[in-house]
Amino acid sequence: MLDPAAPWLHALGITSKQGQVLPTAQDKWKQINKYLEIIESLLRTHPLPPDAHIADMGSGKGYLTFALYDFLTNHLGLRPQVTGIELRQNLVDFCNQTARAADFAGLHFVAQDIAEYQPKRLDMLIALHACDTATDLALATGIHAQAGIVVAAPCCHKQIRRDMDTHNELAPILRHGILEERQAEIVTDGIRALLLEANGYKTNVFEFVSTEHTAKNVMITAIGDTRSDARKKAAALEKVAALKTGFGIGEHYLERLLA
Repeated sequence: MLDPAAPWLHALGITSKQGQVLPTAQDKWKQINKYLEIIESLLRTHPLPPDAHIADMGSGKGYLTFALYDFLTNHLGLRPQVTGIELRQNLVDFCNQTARAADFAGLHFVAQDIAEYQPKRLDMLIALHACDTATDLALATGIHAQAGIVVAAPCCHKQIRRDMDTHNELAPILRHGILEERQAEIVTDGIRALLLEANGYKTNVFEFVSTEHTAKNVMITAIGDTRSDARKKAAALEKVAALKTGFGIGEHYLERLLA
């Protein structure tokens, strides 16, 4: 879905000067293209306005941020304003320099804690591999800004794992650390999806790319649901409460951010 000859792909170490995907970047290339397939599918359901405002929280070196901007401008003909939020100043400087060299006028990066980012307008929120509760901070920002589309690939599910004290039928098997860790990830992301539903979103949780390419392969997508009503929202919160009781969880961090 991208032209491998795009100069920014070479600048980010994905392709050679001749526009060929490097052997060491094959997994990243597959991840980029799968990501754009998901974005394209979401936009068929919820099209963005031509001047969409988009934030990518925890943008890192910007592989997927650049790919999204390239796709929206050169394939869909939009004029988006895309902001990458990243704490590391060296990466921000590098990405801004690369964006200028690629003539991506609507793409810029800022060195900022995502907890402090308060956009006046947000049409799409991206948070890919933001560690632990940083994913919740990003989700809360998207919900508060009423972003029409939210895309998150969480990782490092520590908060629920620390708090979990299971009191349901799974307790006998969760005494094994590896199983408890995997269950904590499922509960964490399951509650995130339910809290998005309780705030008027239609959600989907699925495998982003194969674990062959990355171990951080769960993705949550959410689209603003105009058909959501008070009954559906209350039902989602009841399910959250039941999960917290069964797994001995006092609070999911996203709940606190949304309170």
